[in-house]
Amino acid sequence: MYSIRKVKTGSGSIAIQVVHYIGHRVKIAKHIGSAKDNLEIRLLRRKANEWIDEQTSQTHLFPDQKQRILIVDRGECIGVTHIGLLISFL
Repeated sequence: MYSIRKVKTGSGSIAIQVVHYIGHRVKIAKHIGSAKDNLEIRLLRRKANEWIDEQTSQTHLFPDQKQRILIVDRGECIGVTHIGLLISFL
């Protein structure tokens, strides 16, 4: 099972690696790259996830949320409370 590891380099950058653990040892499967700012680190982590997806059929424990929009065209308001709106879906 592959994991993504962040390692601080001697130059102060953060290296992103795809690794798997064998016992208490780490075997590096792929070095993705290194970066100094958070945006580049997030991009490298995304590339690491894409590499894992291409190489294996391993699923992610916490997949990215693609859609955070609730479509209410098919809903009906059945009541309102002080907590929030109750919606019934058909």
